[in-house]
Amino acid sequence: MSNYFSNNQIDLLAKAKSEKKYIHLKNENESLKKVMNIKSLNKLISMHNCWDNKNFALVLNKNTIPFTAFFTKGDTLGFAKTAPDPIKVENYLRKGASLVLNDLIYFSNEIEKLASDLQSITNGRCQANLYFSMQSHQAFAPHFDTHDVFALHCEGEKIWNIYENFEKDPINHPIYKQELNDKTEKPGKIIDQVLLKPGDLLYLPRGQFHDALASKNGAMHIAFGITYLKPIDIFQYYYDQLIINDFFRSDIRQINSTDDIKNIHTEITSQLNKIFNNEKLYEHSLNYFKEWPYKLTGYDIEKIINHGVQYEIAKNITITEEEKKIFIVNEKHKVPVPEKFFQIIKFVFEKRIVSYKSIKSEFNNISDDIINEFIDAMKNMKIFI
Repeated sequence: MSNYFSNNQIDLLAKAKSEKKYIHLKNENESLKKVMNIKSLNKLISMHNCWDNKNFALVLNKNTIPFTAFFTKGDTLGFAKTAPDPIKVENYLRKGASLVLNDLIYFSNEIEKLASDLQSITNGRCQANLYFSMQSHQAFAPHFDTHDVFALHCEGEKIWNIYENFEKDPINHPIYKQELNDKTEKPGKIIDQVLLKPGDLLYLPRGQFHDALASKNGAMHIAFGITYLKPIDIFQYYYDQLIINDFFRSDIRQINSTDDIKNIHTEITSQLNKIFNNEKLYEHSLNYFKEWPYKLTGYDIEKIINHGVQYEIAKNITITEEEKKIFIVNEKHKVPVPEKFFQIIKFVFEKRIVSYKSIKSEFNNISDDIINEFIDAMKNMKIFI
């Protein structure tokens, strides 16, 4: 079940994805408006030590401003490393520069939850970049992306131009990293203009030419880029199979004619057929597809505090019962367990990972002193690791 999209919206997105056609979803969920706002952005970029030339950029009139033009060593501002200088950055923003923040998924719980939601809906890998623009200043010329884009509008208003031309299945490869002038010649005519307001979402399939222009100061959106598994990824996944193949590791000693090349190609095809038609690898490919989305995860310090310190039993240690006695056993020793610990020891070895809290909750009838004595004994004997 989605946290941000209705079943009807999910169906519309699935249809748009299947047909590779852009779609504008007007806000139906107030929680989408809370993913990011100007106040949150201000707090975010004020975490100075988080930003560098890889994830923080300024673009003015379609030209990227060199990082060296607005960075500081931070010595007088309390930074621990080279980072964007707030005064210089603000000066560029006043001139109409756009701010670009990359790889934002883990910068807020809301962004991470929405990214996780989109991964569940699409079975793709998600990244998130933020774009902040001033009125009537365009950061990027018409272009396409090499991944599907789910653009969530957060503040102000922005007009997106959708162009008639479509690049077929581009990927992140130098072939598709054309010069800006080349891109501006290929989009064709504008076929639609979409006005985005806070909480709206625009889906653009990869290859769709587009650009955007803020119609009010402080327009901001987060572009969630979704990358899907492709056949070329399967080749990379099976790369080890190519390495251990005797033919693919063999030397080509001599080629005298095109017939020799044809023979080599024939053998390559034969060997690839053997690899890719291996029944054992089908299940691996299926699991690879299922596990393709990123495993988005964060910390849960509160849970650690609530559970308390946990103790894990070493793998080579077990217990055994003999004539109404219990022994702790490893490869070399067998140690008797005092009778006062019988209840606890059985529980602990059944769970293998325990805490004082879990033992106490299982045995209210056993005193704190006995539990602490048991834990200390297990630690001293190196049974708890």
